[in-house]
Amino acid sequence: MSFSSRRRNYLLTPHRRDGLIECMKSMLMHSFVLDALDTTGADTFSHFEMLIDEHRTMSNRLVEEIISGNSSSDSPNLVKGGSNGGAQSCASLQTMPNAIVPSRLKRLVPGIGTFYTRLPLRKAFEAYNAKYGITKRQYYRTHFSRNARPLMRCQNNLTHRIKISPFSIALCISGRFVCISFNEIRHILNLAQIIAMIHPYSQGETCEVPSRSAGSLLGSKFYGNDGTSEEARGKSGSKGHPERPSETDARVLEAWKSMGEDENVDDATAASSCDNNKSRKQQTSASLPRQSVNRRDRSESIAIEESLSLLPSSASMPGPKLICFDGDQTLYSDGANFEKSPKLAKYIYLLLKHGVTIAVVTAAGYEYQAAKYELRLSGLLAYFRERGLEGGDLERFYIFGGECNYLLRLGDDYQLHAVREDGPGGWVNSTKYLVECPGNWNEVEIKSILDRAEACFQTSLTDQNMRATIIRKKRSVGLIPKVDEKIPREALDETVLRIQTELEEAKVSLPFCAFNGGRDAWVDVGNKRVGVQVLQSYLGIPAEETLHIGDQFLLTGNDFAARSVCPCVWITSPEETTYILKSILRLAGVPLMALMNPSMAEEKDATGQQAENGMKAVDFEEAGRRSTRFKMDVYTGEYINANL
Repeated sequence: MSFSSRRRNYLLTPHRRDGLIECMKSMLMHSFVLDALDTTGADTFSHFEMLIDEHRTMSNRLVEEIISGNSSSDSPNLVKGGSNGGAQSCASLQTMPNAIVPSRLKRLVPGIGTFYTRLPLRKAFEAYNAKYGITKRQYYRTHFSRNARPLMRCQNNLTHRIKISPFSIALCISGRFVCISFNEIRHILNLAQIIAMIHPYSQGETCEVPSRSAGSLLGSKFYGNDGTSEEARGKSGSKGHPERPSETDARVLEAWKSMGEDENVDDATAASSCDNNKSRKQQTSASLPRQSVNRRDRSESIAIEESLSLLPSSASMPGPKLICFDGDQTLYSDGANFEKSPKLAKYIYLLLKHGVTIAVVTAAGYEYQAAKYELRLSGLLAYFRERGLEGGDLERFYIFGGECNYLLRLGDDYQLHAVREDGPGGWVNSTKYLVECPGNWNEVEIKSILDRAEACFQTSLTDQNMRATIIRKKRSVGLIPKVDEKIPREALDETVLRIQTELEEAKVSLPFCAFNGGRDAWVDVGNKRVGVQVLQSYLGIPAEETLHIGDQFLLTGNDFAARSVCPCVWITSPEETTYILKSILRLAGVPLMALMNPSMAEEKDATGQQAENGMKAVDFEEAGRRSTRFKMDVYTGEYINANL
């Protein structure tokens, strides 16, 4: 079996798939095969939008019934075993007394979780489609032949048809190549989540969505969940609740559509590569014909942005009030430090300036040794220092190490400081009412979990002949590769699934997280569900105003647990994180060129970088050189002599 086929079959296993995205992809496949994605794709997303609304309504109603103590036999969400009606259609629920009748979405995707906001999926799909043209990925070719025989057959995903006329026989070949992919659905869900948090709409209202025409992103018609336009509903006399048109929101989304991946670059490479990219595009435009969606150029995009009702630099922006980030592969590459991401640093800086609380919830656990966390975030902290971020904004930056075990906050000196655990105002004491809070953990149970995990690691290491080492910390145990070795991904997944099963069968009472880190595997006492919950409680921020951004949302990942306590955005690289933050700022009306002084826009300092507000641009190369003087083993936290 070749590597490609092995990898393809491996991805079919349940722990490497997401139920909701796979369900959406399978339903969209019908439209793709029937060559109807352009006309029915948006309706499919509207259907899922309706299913999510129904799921949220049933979940909220059940919570209200449990709180009020009215969960009785006549409750519409409950069914008695052996009763008629719903029990007949839910045969599997008859054996469970007082079982909850699942929503239609729950039946389609049994592992579906909680939705804290509505998701304008149709609006997000049409905006994404207008920008990337996913419904236009079709190829048609016609060949005429007088001697061809009438036939119709399918081969290699190409449909061959013969049309006979009195004058000629036409052989029409139409091919469909690439269906909407897993990643594209993930991007659409991410965009829908961002739109929902920045421009929320209540039940019974509909979102303003793009026009069906290919040339315009936002039209004058508004479509409901049934795909019927407001004009059509008015003529038919049906009652609808269209949202009042918002010109500003429409123009903001138009600006999002027009922005490119490399827009507003402020690092050293942007200035030198701008002219080269322009000439390269001119040279290749004629030789590489390519069908693409008409986009606005950068100057027009900036003009749209500047004409919006932008927020003052100190004003609080709409949208999430707390944004939590994973560390590795979200803010920086796996096993690396935050050293060369000026755009990402800029967007985090702008979020802090507009009242958003930032928290890095990472599995990296160095206890309360702040210098080691600072080394991992060296470039970001250097950016804050060079930009002169003020004390009030600095204090809204947190880092939660060990999933949920060590909380630190940035101080006026641009250094991290441990947040007090005990006493008045201590984060452990103030969150003890949460059942899973670290303040309620027992040291004996912590030791029991780590002992079981370490024994399972040792067994897996022996069985699979892995060239790895087991290390143990205060509240975690990990399996890391030996020097210059690599552990296969399948072996890491096997190890993680073994430990998850072992601890679940042991019915441990404390929360834990067993996950595949990409190059290693870890078991932590606690998880990111607890970490995000503690931050929400300690900071007084509700779940619907919290956003978690991470890359590990599969069953063997450590971001998966955060889904149950807040909305999430699934990314796969720091570049995607940069684009997500850029979209949040753009849709919220925050000027991405806020740091650029117009009079200084064309001036450059001695390093060749553009000066911002008269200040010297941050030299990330220097930040990288400084971090190499103090190398650290990211697994153990031990410093390494850089001269060796």
